[in-house]
Amino acid sequence: MISVFRCTIIWAFALMIVISPHSEATPIAFDVTGAYHSISARAAALWQARHRMTSSAFQDTFGKLVRDKYRLTYVSGYTIDDDPRFAAIWDQNVSSDWAARHGMTSEEYQGQFDALVGNGFRLRLVNGYTVAGDARYAAIWDKSTGAAWVARHGLTSSEYQSAFDTFFARGYRLKHVSGYSQGNQASYAALWEKSTTNSTWVAHHGMTSSDYQGLFDKYVGQGFRLLHVNGYVVNNVDYYAAIWDKSPSSPWVARHRMSSTDYQNEFDKWVGEGYRLTLICMLLFGSKSSEALVSFEVLKAQCWLQRGELEAYMVR
Repeated sequence: MISVFRCTIIWAFALMIVISPHSEATPIAFDVTGAYHSISARAAALWQARHRMTSSAFQDTFGKLVRDKYRLTYVSGYTIDDDPRFAAIWDQNVSSDWAARHGMTSEEYQGQFDALVGNGFRLRLVNGYTVAGDARYAAIWDKSTGAAWVARHGLTSSEYQSAFDTFFARGYRLKHVSGYSQGNQASYAALWEKSTTNSTWVAHHGMTSSDYQGLFDKYVGQGFRLLHVNGYVVNNVDYYAAIWDKSPSSPWVARHRMSSTDYQNEFDKWVGEGYRLTLICMLLFGSKSSEALVSFEVLKAQCWLQRGELEAYMVR
C-alpha cells in the first residue's frame, strides 16, 4: 500500500490555491446533455465553499452558483443515517466546457463516463461514497487538453495496488484517489495521468489517522508538499489516502480529523489570513443517532495555499 518513486508531473496543480483579484466572470451555458460551456475567457477566480448539504440542497446550490457563473471544482459525498450529504467548492475559473454528476450508481457512473468521454471530455475528479451499503459516485469532467489518462472505480485494495503498479510501470502518475466502504471492505476510485516532466512523488493508501500524521510529518520534513488527501471509513475506523510531491508551491496549510465546529473555526482563521480552501473531505463514524452528535463526529481533511500563482486542483 506504499509506493515511493521518481516520476514526472504534467502541470503543477495543487489542492491548495491562492486568493486572486476580482475580475469579470465568464458567462457559461449548458446544453441538453447537462454539460456546461465557457463562452469567454477570464483571468481570476472568486470561490465559494459549502458543507453538510443534503442532496437537494447541493443541487439547489449547484444550480444557483452555476447561474452566478461558478464552476464546481471539488465535491465530497458522505452519509448521515444513510442520508447523502455533500461538501463542495466552486470557483469562477471556467476555462473549458465541463460537466458534473452526483448520486450515481456504479452502472450510472460508467454510463455517464462512456458518454462524456465519447464526446471529448476527460475525467477530473471521481468521489466514491456509500449510501445504505451501496456505492454512489460524484464526478467532474471537462474538455481541457492534457496528457493521456486512465481511470478505474470499484477496486478492492489489492486491485487498486495492482492497478497502481501497472500504470506506474507505464509512465502514469496518480492524480486523484477516493476510498469508500463496500461490504465492510475498502474500495477505491482513482485517476492517473501520463507523466511528462520529472518530479519526485509519493502515494499511500489505507493509512490510519496516526499513520497519516506520521507520514505527513516525515514527507513535509523531506521537502514534500501535500497534493491530495482523502478520508474514508471502514468498520467505523477512519483511513486516509494521500499524495505528496516535491514540486514548487506557495505557503500551504493542511488539517485533518476535525469536528464540524473546529473546521469552521479553522476555515474562518485561514481565509481571514488570505488562504483559499481547495479540498474538503468529510466522513462520519461512531453514533449516527442525532444531529447534535453529528457535529462532533463529522470529520474533515482540507488544505489551503496562500497568495502566489493561481493554481487550482482540477482546473487548468
